[in-house]
Amino acid sequence: MITFIVTKDNVTKTIQFSTEGTLLDLKKEIINQFGLSCKYIDVISNVERPIRVLGKFNYDKGLQPRTLDNYPFDRYGIDERTIPITFEINDEYKPIIKKASTNNGTASKYVPPNRQNIVEEETVHPSQAQYDLNNPDDFPSL
Repeated sequence: MITFIVTKDNVTKTIQFSTEGTLLDLKKEIINQFGLSCKYIDVISNVERPIRVLGKFNYDKGLQPRTLDNYPFDRYGIDERTIPITFEINDEYKPIIKKASTNNGTASKYVPPNRQNIVEEETVHPSQAQYDLNNPDDFPSL
């Protein structure tokens, strides 16, 4: 069990999480406990020194990276610790939430950001002719 002591504007609350929880879950719980109307917050850690464990993510002092929001706390070396934190409200950022895989297997396929809204066209089978044998533009005379 991990204990977070959240302090903001002279209000202190204690939140406990198991190692299966994520940083995004903690942020949602802070929003609920403090009754905030925002959708997203940034967590700022106030640990005295960085927590480093071999083979795990480092838990450093300061702003926690948003890229680590979806990783469970067992990927850090912070089990059975008490961690003082604070937060900043950020309404402009939309968190990336993992989507469940679909039946056609496209959820696990990488799609570059510039192609995410493009619908894939139907592929033409090689057995279908894409040209006309009698058209002089396709087959000019020699």
